[in-house]
Order: sequence, then structure tokens, then C-alpha cells
Amino acid sequence: MRLIKIIFIFFSLFILSCSAVNPNIRSISEDDVSLFLNQTPKAEEHPNAGIDLLYSYNYMEFYEDGTSVTRNLERIKIFNERGRNFASKSISYREGYQEVKIIFANTIKPDGKIIPLDSDDIHDSSEYAGYDFYTDLKVKKFTMPAVEDGCIIEFAYEIKNLKPVLAMDYADTFFCRNLFPIEEDIAEIVLPQDIELKYKKFKTDITPRIIADGKKKRYIFVNTKQKEIIPESRMPSLYDRETYPQLSFWTLHDWNVISKWYINLIKEQMKSDDELERFTKNLIADKKTDEDKINAIFNFVSQNIRYIAVILGPHTHKPHQASDVFKKRYGDCKDKTVLLLTMLKIAGIEGKPALVPSNGKYFDESIPSLNAFNHIIAVVSLRDKYFWLDGTNETAAYDSPPFVLPTKVFLINDDGSYRFITTPALNDKKDYYHSDIKYNINKEGNADIDYKYEFFGKAAEAVRYSFKYSPPEQRKKVFENRGIEVKELQLGSFTNTKEPFVIKLKGTLKNLAQVLDEETMVLSNIVAFDSYRDITAAGNRQYPINLTQSMYAEESSSYRFPPGFKIKRLPQNYSFEKPFRVRKEKYDFKGSVFHVYLESKNDDQLIGLQDIDEFKKFAIQLQKHESSIKNFIFEK
Repeated sequence: MRLIKIIFIFFSLFILSCSAVNPNIRSISEDDVSLFLNQTPKAEEHPNAGIDLLYSYNYMEFYEDGTSVTRNLERIKIFNERGRNFASKSISYREGYQEVKIIFANTIKPDGKIIPLDSDDIHDSSEYAGYDFYTDLKVKKFTMPAVEDGCIIEFAYEIKNLKPVLAMDYADTFFCRNLFPIEEDIAEIVLPQDIELKYKKFKTDITPRIIADGKKKRYIFVNTKQKEIIPESRMPSLYDRETYPQLSFWTLHDWNVISKWYINLIKEQMKSDDELERFTKNLIADKKTDEDKINAIFNFVSQNIRYIAVILGPHTHKPHQASDVFKKRYGDCKDKTVLLLTMLKIAGIEGKPALVPSNGKYFDESIPSLNAFNHIIAVVSLRDKYFWLDGTNETAAYDSPPFVLPTKVFLINDDGSYRFITTPALNDKKDYYHSDIKYNINKEGNADIDYKYEFFGKAAEAVRYSFKYSPPEQRKKVFENRGIEVKELQLGSFTNTKEPFVIKLKGTLKNLAQVLDEETMVLSNIVAFDSYRDITAAGNRQYPINLTQSMYAEESSSYRFPPGFKIKRLPQNYSFEKPFRVRKEKYDFKGSVFHVYLESKNDDQLIGLQDIDEFKKFAIQLQKHESSIKNFIFEK
């Protein structure tokens, strides 16, 4: 009896001590489960949602030595099958640098029965299994038991950060709305008293409660009773601060700590040896200009050093020595960049590292954090001209823009100073594609085809890469899937990235034209484009329209008919020019040849709610035009 009493007292103290440590992280199994179930929202209250986030608590505490701990609790009600994927959880961590512990995990069935997660159903594995990665990144996975409609799942876990990459660097985004309803969502950040948490608010009036707690300060953000976001076609990303309520918070005062820390890592690893020196000098021996040298060095690194991600030990951010990367002939972006910089230095050319944000479109340079970046390139300034060298892009030209959209990068000077610089936009005269397609149609409506595609600059990269890594027969399938019987296929160079990538094809296409009778043929759907029918079909919108960019394109197509055929109605030339889109069409018919010439380009634009009615009018204009050119009739 005394033993039972001692055990009871021990467990009571254990439970009290856990609650005292953090009373926000506790299971509902400790309370009246039936009462709790009855008070939760019903599925019919949220017909568009798969779940309801009943309670989320995210706790982050930093210690004086730079280590930290996070504790998280999520409590979710599953409404239907659309929400069952939330019953599977993956927690990423770095082996040897972080420790993960599951505090508790339960499923509460609609009848109140509690089914705890079996510890045997918690599994650890490599986060990037099956990829060419050397990494200590792991993932702890589990899936909740006995999940059914109307049940509640809850799980709490802790992550200890034992070896921070950059001490006291913390930044995060607190989203006030999501694709599911939110009942209560709390973020608590605890910092040493001499570290201030900075924050920005966007479309929300949430302000943290700040509590002085001895030598610590607690910042508590509370978000409650938020309706779910109902997705709409072409809506902006959740990171769009002008559309969705959110807060950003961070700890660093400025970017200097990052620039000085990172340039030291780079310079420390720019180690050459006799072999690398000799190779580099031989590589550029016959190159007369600095641009030629940059081109030769970039092509070697991008095309001959295999991309293998190495996120292991200290090498999440620290590159390997340049001489080692050269010998092993593989590495990731930071390894390729340090090799590029080292070889450029041997050639007498100064290059600088530039960190690239993972979310470039929504990057905010007023929020300093190493966590903003996930890529690095080398940048060379030569006679007021910049060269953006992404060593991981083996099909890029040395003088191409590094990204499709202009992106602000963090350029670090040799002395540790820095500046932000924006990469160039695409140039319609250099980054585009041109097609010249000739169809020779016989009286059965079948056609012999002579294709020529030319991809220039940035437009060539993805196509060149795709064909480079496709087997010869698979390359033909690209056209066979369009119904073309390939007789001859010629491809441009996979390695000479200064030249356009050219595709030449000869083949046949059956039933290109519909034969109505001996004197009538019809071409259908030969001019197709996006006319935003998904936008005009929907009712009132709650969110802006996010339009994406496309490359500038020139397309020339000619259709030769048997002698004697004429077009019944030649369409008028057409021009549509708006800030978000340019489209020009020209038509002519000479002899027995119908010729179509198209120019098109879409730009990255956000159409605000106040402009949507006007946008729909433009879309309807496009749709009317699209319908008018669906069928072309040719008569003998």
C-alpha cells in the first residue's frame, strides 16, 4: 500500500512538474474529454474545410550560449477524408545537431475513447532518401492511429538545437489565416533580456504581449477565430503580405553578422594547389579576353563538376575546399561557387559570392536572417557589366540572367561588407524562342512537316537540359506524343551554351486537316492560347489574380494546301497589348499557302480586386477572338 502511495505521489509530482514547465503543452486526456468534444466545431459549419485547427502552440526559447529548444503542440479535428493527411506528421532534424522527442500523441475518437500513438510506430529515416545527397538531415515520422471523421488528433514534440549554425539567428512568419479554420494559434518566443525580438505586422492588428521574466523576455502572439481561406484560381501565395494577414519576426540587428561570418567561410575554403593552378592556366591559355576566360571557367565548373548535395556536419553552409571539389568532381552550390571563385582568382578575375533567397518574390531585405537563403552563386563585375554564374546550372550561358524573374541577392565583398543587388530581367531580344513550321497538306488531310525550333538565351536552358538527359528514343516520344511520326530529328549542342539550342524535325501528321468533301477542308484549333476562362467563369473573388511570366515567343506556321484551294475567310490581323500580356497575330494567304505569324509574351502581374472587373472585360475580348479563329475553312 505504501509503495502504491509513493508511486502515486511520484506521478503527481511528474505531471505537476511538466505543467509547471509549460502549462500550454498538455493533453486534453487530462480533462473532461466528452465536454471538450461537444464544444468543438462541427463539419457542417465548415463545408469547404477538411480539418479545424483547434489549438496550436509553438514555443521557442533561446539560451545565453546560443542553443535553443522548440516545443510544439497541435490539436486538430478531422472533418472528412480531405483532412486525413494531417494525421501523418514528419519532423525534420539534423542528427548530431538536434534532438527530437515526442512528448505525447493521441487520437480521441468521436465516442471519447483515447488511442495513444504506439512508440513502435515512430520511425526515423533520411529526409532525402533516394536522392544524390550526403546529409545528416533526418526525419522523424509517425501517423496517428484510429483516424476517422469527427475524431481529434493531438501531438506534442520537442526539438533541442544543440549546435546552432549562427547563434541567436531566428526568423519566422506567423500566418494568421490558412486553408483551414483556426480556433487558437499561439507563438511564444523567449529570449535573453539583451536580445530584442523585432516584428512587422501585415493586415493584422495582432501585437505581442511582452513579459519580463528574470533574465528573459517572453513575446507571446495569439491568433484566434480565423475562417479558412477558400482557394481560388490563380490566387497569390500565402506569403503575399498585401493579401493575407501575417507577422514577420526576427532577432538579428543587421546583415553584417551574416556577411562577415560567411565571407570568412568562403575565403577559408578558397584553397588551391598545384594541380588546380596548372589546370586553370591551361584552360584559359588561348583565351584572349576576360569574358572568354569567364566563359571557359564557368562551363568547366557547371558542366564537369556533378551536382551532389552535401549537407553534412559543418557543411550545411560551409563549402569544401576548392582543391577537394576539383579533385572529386562533385559538389553542391556552395562547393561549385567556391571552386568558381578560386579558378577566377587564378585567372586574375575577381568574383564575389552572392546568397540567393529561397522565396525571392517575397524577400524582405529589412529582415536579416541566414534562414532567408538556400542558394549561392558567384558574381563578376567587369567593365560595368555583371556576370551571374550559377555553377549548378549546366545548360546556362555565362552571360545569361540567373533567374527568370529579377531577384534581389545578397552580394558579399571581400572585406565582409555587403550590398543587395537585383539580377536583370529577361531580355526579349536575347531570351526567347522562335519556331518556323511548314505543313504540306495532301488531299487526304495528312501533312508532311518540316519543323525548326530555336531557343535563345534563358529560353534554351530547360529545353537543352531535358533533351540532354533523355535517351534518343525518348526524345522522339516528345513529338510522337503530339501525333507526329518522326522521320528525322536533329538537335543542337548540349554543351555550347553560347549558341541557341536548335531542334530540326521532319515527319508526318495524319488528319491535320479535316476533309469534309473533295472541295472542302477545315483546320481546327491551330491557334491556341490562354484566354482566362477560369477567371471569367468564377463569381465574385476574394483574392487578387496572380499572373505568371512566360518567355517572349515568335511562331511562324505555314500550311500548304493542294492546288486550287483558297481560304473562305481570311481573319484580320489581331493585336492585344496590356501590361500583363502582349499578343500579335498576322494572317495571309498566297497561292495555296496559309501563313500564321504570332508574337506573344505574358508578364508577372498581380491584378487587384479593384481591377478584376476590368480584367474580365479584357479576358472576354480574348475569348471572343479565340472562338472566331477555332476553325479555318478552305474551299476548292
